[in-house]
Amino acid sequence: MERPMERRSPPRNASGIEAVVFDYGGVIISPIVEKVAVLADRFGITMPELLEVLLGPRESGDHPWHRCERGEIEVADIQGLLGPWADAAGLDLHGDEIDVLMDPTYSVLDVVVERIGRLKAAGYRTALLTNTFAEYRPTMQQVVPFDHFDAIVESFEVKARKPERAIYEATAVMLGVDHSRILYLDDFDQNLRPAIELGWSVVHVTGPEQSLRELDRLVPLD
Repeated sequence: MERPMERRSPPRNASGIEAVVFDYGGVIISPIVEKVAVLADRFGITMPELLEVLLGPRESGDHPWHRCERGEIEVADIQGLLGPWADAAGLDLHGDEIDVLMDPTYSVLDVVVERIGRLKAAGYRTALLTNTFAEYRPTMQQVVPFDHFDAIVESFEVKARKPERAIYEATAVMLGVDHSRILYLDDFDQNLRPAIELGWSVVHVTGPEQSLRELDRLVPLD
């Protein structure tokens, strides 16, 4: 979690938004559910069923993926701890599922990366808010310039993960912006609920074209 740069005067817009916060997976790169769907075909089950086995339930808990995102264990530990969740689903995992998910062959949504840079240049505060692992930071740095962001909020550093309220509160503090002045984009709807409760405006991202349309509407640059 990096300290924000000096405060800039935000541009005026009808929505009153001063800061735009971006999730990483599914917003800046292609969504992880695409890889989960490929793995689900192995077992003849649905993507949501395997998603809960590999990444855990929608709410935070003691699932190994959640624990790793909070910096409690290492990525190398996750696969070996999935047994209880796999057993409950009646699955015999192959042992490479986490490696498949961590493989850096995601598509970068360049139009979104470019828009982040333009928003910051226009005077908006910008932040990256992501559930992630310490081991994954070098990959992220290759994908998106970290200097596009005034604040980089990573779950493993904050010791809290979305949708835990603490990580949203930390983001607002890092940005130095009131909750009511923040716009947040995420592809998982459960991660939007705490933001809404705090007063953030939100966009449930379903694709890059849709997210850009919403940005055009809420934080126009022209």
